[in-house]
Amino acid sequence: MKFIKRHISLIFPLIAILLGLEFFIVFDRTTDSFEKGLQSGYSMMVVSKDEMSIDDFRAWDSHIEQVKELEKSKILERLNLNKDKSKQKSFESSLPNFYSLKLDAYLTVNELASVKSNLQKSSNILSIETFQSSYQSKYELFSFIKFSFQTFIGFMTIIGFFLIVKQMEVWNFLHAERMKVMEIFGASLFLRSKVLINMALIDAVISAILTSWLFYLFKNSWVEGSQMEILKDNVESVFKFSDIFILLFVAITVVMIAVFLVVVNVKEK
Repeated sequence: MKFIKRHISLIFPLIAILLGLEFFIVFDRTTDSFEKGLQSGYSMMVVSKDEMSIDDFRAWDSHIEQVKELEKSKILERLNLNKDKSKQKSFESSLPNFYSLKLDAYLTVNELASVKSNLQKSSNILSIETFQSSYQSKYELFSFIKFSFQTFIGFMTIIGFFLIVKQMEVWNFLHAERMKVMEIFGASLFLRSKVLINMALIDAVISAILTSWLFYLFKNSWVEGSQMEILKDNVESVFKFSDIFILLFVAITVVMIAVFLVVVNVKEK
């Protein structure tokens, strides 16, 4: 019980930081696949005077990944033009060439505008439809959610770190007399801080294990039964075994920085 009381005030803020980190990792993994889905589902339409190959398009912009020529007969069908076959073929031959272009990434609105601007430099291209209004609304919503989530995690990390530093100061105060005696006898800064480092490392390991366990439960109990499409399609991305080592590394790094800041600050005083 005494051990829990002594360490819980450090473990809680450390778990908060690690939870934020793991949520960020999971969010990045799942949104990456979602972003690829948005990318694959998007295409722009280009109308040209003469036939063009993918190399012709890439010569104007390197973001062009795939080019598909749209059949003129199908375009006429969509227009519901009632013409006899001979007139239809004649009319079809007079039509320009229509292409559907896919990009190599989910671009920003400005990058998309740049692609359109580059393609417009070609004298062979008559018209470009980027469907910018629809694209922009999806991109801005996606960017806003991503920014809000990252900002929240950033604030949570900062607050958690300050709480850890405060707890280190409490520990340092409790062991100040012992550390002072060791300093008189010529002990190094590392040796004097050994108790703080050991306690901090123990809490870092406990925090990493608890956070990993929470996400393991989250993955196997809630995510697998979730009706959210983005989670159902990315169950394995929610938690991976390698995440334990990432969390452990971050936890140790955070507590070591906190110990260093506290010890150096006391030494200067």
